[in-house]
Amino acid sequence: MNRGSKGDPKAYRFDVRLAGEPVRPEVSVVCSPAGVHFEDRQIPLASVFWVSRRAGLILVFARQESVAFFGESGDLEDFARSVERGSDVAGRRSLLRPLAADVVVCTAGTEIAGTIGDAPLEGLYLAVFTRRGLHLFAEEHEYTLSWPTEHAAEAAADADGDGRPVLELAKGDASFEIRYLFPEEIRAVLEVAGSVPAPPDTDDALEMFDKGEVARPVRTRLPDFSVGADTLQRVCEAAVDRVRIDPSIGESFDRRYFERHFRTLGEMALGPLMLRRSAALEADSVAGAVQAMDAEQMRQDAIAAFRGVTEELARVYAAEVQAIVRTRRLDRDKGEKALAAAGEPALRETTSKYIDALSPAFDATLARQQLLLQQLHARDLAPPEAEEASVEEAIRAWKDEVTKLDRAYVSAAEAALVEIGALWSDRMIPGLRALAALRARRLSKRGRWAILAIVAFFAAAALAWLARDLI
Repeated sequence: MNRGSKGDPKAYRFDVRLAGEPVRPEVSVVCSPAGVHFEDRQIPLASVFWVSRRAGLILVFARQESVAFFGESGDLEDFARSVERGSDVAGRRSLLRPLAADVVVCTAGTEIAGTIGDAPLEGLYLAVFTRRGLHLFAEEHEYTLSWPTEHAAEAAADADGDGRPVLELAKGDASFEIRYLFPEEIRAVLEVAGSVPAPPDTDDALEMFDKGEVARPVRTRLPDFSVGADTLQRVCEAAVDRVRIDPSIGESFDRRYFERHFRTLGEMALGPLMLRRSAALEADSVAGAVQAMDAEQMRQDAIAAFRGVTEELARVYAAEVQAIVRTRRLDRDKGEKALAAAGEPALRETTSKYIDALSPAFDATLARQQLLLQQLHARDLAPPEAEEASVEEAIRAWKDEVTKLDRAYVSAAEAALVEIGALWSDRMIPGLRALAALRARRLSKRGRWAILAIVAFFAAAALAWLARDLI
């Protein structure tokens, strides 16, 4: 359980939307062993049968209530894990068990807007898309739409929406839009929504076990990662080569200095990917590898790592400025001007923009990760003899995205370090050189007169002492 500084459950700040109600901004949300608490409401964890992760939100489905929480991805993931630990696992399994004979395409928390006949169909629903149709679950309600549909298309979000694509489905007197799906999920649904499903299996034999209870965990060989010790060395060398070193600043300020400096920065920037790669290679199953390479956690680790790169860069530069100020006996304000000229906000922007550029890769990997976890969960509930073609396809798609993320991450880290090398050449080293060229601080006129008076006093005293000896 998440604890605050005094041992109390951690409080989050989320925008909250209950089914059929407008969004409530900046609501304090707490997850305790008893349930999820916000405002005057409590959702018992034992009644929660599903937690769905979407981009920028978490949807919680309970037997009496469905709620969407919008917020920062790190807080959302932390909150989701807390809710899942106390949720109704048996209820989640029993929900999908009737669909186990079918092939699950994807499972997602969604918002529905439309009609079935004259009745509106609106609100937050858990959507389970299979090869045969769509199944919607919310509180005590359940709806099914069989394939093929008369209309199935991806539509751009309306002007008042949140920018996410929308899935449109229509058949007979049913017509509605489905929001919060990943683009990859929409494409997967469109592939099956217009097709005629295969005839159902007529074997009504009762299965004593689920596949997850009798089959070994799914294993697979992970793709070759581009990140490694040799990659770190290459990235650091590229950054060092970009620096125009000026030995006039100091003998120790040479190439070896920058090799050590960029080695530290490179280890910090690439650390999250290298650690997760190592954990994924040691995992004994696909599920373990997915957990090790969790895209949302890696995103948060990367943000913290690149922020650490900025802080280390600013610390190193400040130490060099202070060293020159001490050795040249310069005024402190000159050192402060040199630090300001480097522009720490600019340093922070240098690294943060590369994290921002990685967002599409993290989002795509997160989407494939969720699809794979859904397939693995559906596989565990399927009969022992069920085929695993969908799981294998989901594994291949996930590995493709992990490979793309790995390469994009390394490229972003290398570009960030090379730009830092350019900053040293273009701004930071010239700043140090200009600082080192300044003259030492001079005493004020009053200080000079004071020293002159002291010298004159001691000179007069010495002359008096010599005169006494002569007498």
